[in-house]
Amino acid sequence: MSKRKAKKHCTIDGSNKFDPESIMKFQEMKLNLAIKILEKSGIFVSEEEASEILSFLNFLAKITIKEFLLNEE
Repeated sequence: MSKRKAKKHCTIDGSNKFDPESIMKFQEMKLNLAIKILEKSGIFVSEEEASEILSFLNFLAKITIKEFLLNEE
């Protein structure tokens, strides 16, 4: 007899708006840590540029999670 995993359900309205934070909390990386990581990789950016990069990565993570949850069966 095999056990099936229980699916976690989340609410997604018909407009396809989805907020992963409704089911999980994101802890954003501190700006100074992001700058240090980028500098170690040889990428030197201003605080404003690092902030934009973090914002984009947070957005990308939310999209990835949304797609994973919507396509999970």
